[in-house]
Amino acid sequence: MMRIHLAPGGQTAPDWPGIPSWLGRLLLSRGVDSPEKAEAFLHPALDQLLPPGRLYQMDDAVSLLTAARDAGKRAVIYGDYDVDGVSACAILKEAFDLFGLSNFVYIPDRHQEGYGLNLAAVEKLAAEAGLLITVDCGITSIREVEAAKAAGMQVIVTDHHRHLEELPPADAVISPLLGDYPFPYLCGAGVAWKLACALIGERALPYLEIAALATVADMVPLTGENRVIAALGLKQLSVTGRLGLRAVMSRAGICGQVSSEQVGFQIAPRMNACGRLDSARIALSMLLTRDRDEAEALAVQMENLNQRRRAEEDAVLRDALEQVKAINLMDTHAIVVWGEGWNSGVVGLAAGRIAEKYAYPTVALARQGDLCVGSARSAGEVDIYAALTECADLFVKFGGHRQAAGLTIPWDKVEEFRKRLSQAVSAQTGGLAPRPVILCDGEMALRDVTPENVRWLSMLEPFGMGNASPRFLCEGALPISMKAVGAEGKHLRCMLRQDSALRDGIFFGGGDLAGQTDGSYRLALTPTINEFHGKISAECRLYGMELLPESLEPHPAREMLAFIADARSEDRATSLDDGALDALMAGGQGTLLVCRCRETALALRRRFPQADFAVGKAADPRAYHTVLLYGAADRVSAPYRRVVLCDGDTGEAAAWRQACPNAEVAALPATDALRQLLSQSFVDVAGLRDCYQRLRERLPRDVYDAAGLFARTPPQSAFALGVLSQIGLIDLSLSPFRAALLPMVKRSPEDSPLFRLARQGKEETHGSHGV
Repeated sequence: MMRIHLAPGGQTAPDWPGIPSWLGRLLLSRGVDSPEKAEAFLHPALDQLLPPGRLYQMDDAVSLLTAARDAGKRAVIYGDYDVDGVSACAILKEAFDLFGLSNFVYIPDRHQEGYGLNLAAVEKLAAEAGLLITVDCGITSIREVEAAKAAGMQVIVTDHHRHLEELPPADAVISPLLGDYPFPYLCGAGVAWKLACALIGERALPYLEIAALATVADMVPLTGENRVIAALGLKQLSVTGRLGLRAVMSRAGICGQVSSEQVGFQIAPRMNACGRLDSARIALSMLLTRDRDEAEALAVQMENLNQRRRAEEDAVLRDALEQVKAINLMDTHAIVVWGEGWNSGVVGLAAGRIAEKYAYPTVALARQGDLCVGSARSAGEVDIYAALTECADLFVKFGGHRQAAGLTIPWDKVEEFRKRLSQAVSAQTGGLAPRPVILCDGEMALRDVTPENVRWLSMLEPFGMGNASPRFLCEGALPISMKAVGAEGKHLRCMLRQDSALRDGIFFGGGDLAGQTDGSYRLALTPTINEFHGKISAECRLYGMELLPESLEPHPAREMLAFIADARSEDRATSLDDGALDALMAGGQGTLLVCRCRETALALRRRFPQADFAVGKAADPRAYHTVLLYGAADRVSAPYRRVVLCDGDTGEAAAWRQACPNAEVAALPATDALRQLLSQSFVDVAGLRDCYQRLRERLPRDVYDAAGLFARTPPQSAFALGVLSQIGLIDLSLSPFRAALLPMVKRSPEDSPLFRLARQGKEETHGSHGV
């Protein structure tokens, strides 16, 4: 279950002139702590950028490039095959052309050469160029730079990835992570753009749109300089004169102001598909072309590659998810999946989808003979690069940053890697399993989800890492309707009410909540604009819905229906005293607390607030400790190690052992709540006979229809149906509800374990005279 919390300090509201207090609160949560900083954040401008000469060894690089130009040398720009690397190549290609430096671009083949500098390429390029400039790579390529120098090349490394203790022996190394540069988060294209600015000054401003595209796509923090680059560059991109970008955006259906979301989900995937499935030079040519026909042809080619990428990604993801089903997620805190024949160009996308789904750091590996090439994606607060560093001795090579990384590993090291990566992640999480948590910037009532407030929020754009789209906590919203929509019902469309306010909501990926309208919810939402037939309204984009257990109304009929769902036998559960339960609930995974009564479930929820709370079913493969209400054994599919029958042993242990074959089944002492339920639901022999006779006249549609038919309460009707089913007079299905008559035979209610149990409960509650 997703947990939704208010971020620390989320309620502090500054009093800044001209800025609403709730907007000021959001700015504070982003580290903007003064009116002056707020003004700069809300109005990004070029004068907020740092001089490029402050970057480490930038002046040395400019001198080298100037001398190379004057000497008539030829330079090779050595890039990477993703959006960041391709964009950086395009920026320096055009800047060097304006600067007068002869140059060409080399981008390694993702599948044949892999990421970064390689010795074979260096040897080949040394015969064609006297100067090597890396972009978005090279910071850890010590041997390769040594080889280039030995071959007579001058080398300039520009990169933004983490460096080793030893730097490559280049003539200049430009990185925001070196020296005293105040902003360490530039992407590779951001560094390249800074170099272009140092070389050609204001003539580099037209490249800002390319730097913005890469800044958003590479998921670097959209704060500081990156915010300025992204904000101004996206405005420039919206009116770009680049024919290739215009053709790509047209095919993607993008018009008007380009958003960071459109870059991340529509433009960047089309560019990345080139390097993943064919050649990154297609994307590079798209950025550089000045021919309209070529631009259209390249856009069509990229569209086709992107469709292939989706198909291959879906195939890899299907295989990977099948592997995840076989992984005990209680025994590991990181997911490692692999496949023979997987396209190494799409494994990073699959890893990202799995990490998002399970909230576990994930590595996906494409096996190629004795080697595996893969990508890693983080989840939550885990630093995946730091975790991989703990396994560095296993890799042929690796590199990356906090959120994502790439690696090459021998096949025979993969199993050891699984174990050690899990240990490294556990060390970061204090030994606990990673858990999905949404931190909200502040609170918002449904009545405040308005078009006006959406417009205020737009001043915080562009959104991305480090400046996420604001999420608000909305407490106690009642779902009026919850409907699954989209392909295979994966998404949720709902109507929500809070006091007198009604708002529509859309929850992508929330389709499993369809129909769960009992109780109220804590929401994580962002207000958005919905335009339909010219009508503009505000609705909720939902990121999480957390049921508030205390809001569940008493529902004895549902309690009894869940109670009769499990078969009874003479098998008994292991007795467990109440004090031993605390020891079982240590840690965070593996224990299912089965509650037949609402009162029992709420008491345990208060006692163990860290546990999940589930209604009806428990299917989370991570098997976090869970309090389950209204759950039947056949609706539990998670691999729990312990099942505790919290209302007492009522003969259902065998049903739970069958549902959870690897679990120990234990029971607490019987509760007064269950005794009360059985007492108020009991129907005596004469009453059961009457109910059966009425069933022979008409079959009910549900338990409430049965209550009308039997002239009894819904809990009593559920009880009667359960007893008649157990003694073989009716065939009863509860999900979906269906009752059918079986051939009439003589049966005694005493043959029903449910009848005997309820009669005993009735006697204990009221004495034998009450039966």
